Amino acid sequence: MDTGQHISWFVIITRWGQWKKISERLTALRVRHFIPSAYNTLVFFQTDKPRALNLVNSGEIKGRFLVDHGTRTLLEVPEKQMEAFIRVVTEFPDTPVTSEFPITKGTRVRVIRGPLKGIEGEVEETPNGVQLVVGIQSVICAKITIARADVVPTDTP
Repeated sequence: MDTGQHISWFVIITRWGQWKKISERLTALRVRHFIPSAYNTLVFFQTDKPRALNLVNSGEIKGRFLVDHGTRTLLEVPEKQMEAFIRVVTEFPDTPVTSEFPITKGTRVRVIRGPLKGIEGEVEETPNGVQLVVGIQSVICAKITIARADVVPTDTP
């Protein structure tokens, strides 16, 4: 479907237990979507803005949009950020997923080897080592322990 509109990832929050019905409906409509199993009241779906608005406003899918408080418009998740988040929680399903972000942000890094090679995120120092934090604009994040040697600061080639 080429509408000439910019395709983005949008996020809605829905009632507990609605994720399966929403997933089935988005699948039937051929709308790419992702619902984190550990946080299934959030539904991420990819389409253009007019269609996103129509899907929710018409009742095709039930939920309310998350808003970017900086721009006061619908939160649009960048493709690179969404793909990194999907990859981490899909390849490592036991990864804790939370809506609580670290209070102080860590250094931006890129994974240079291993199954998460190419993913960018932030590192968070813990007493037990280093965790890679991959998040979606202060909405949700996944944290996975990673070897310090497997990451480099993003400003490093």
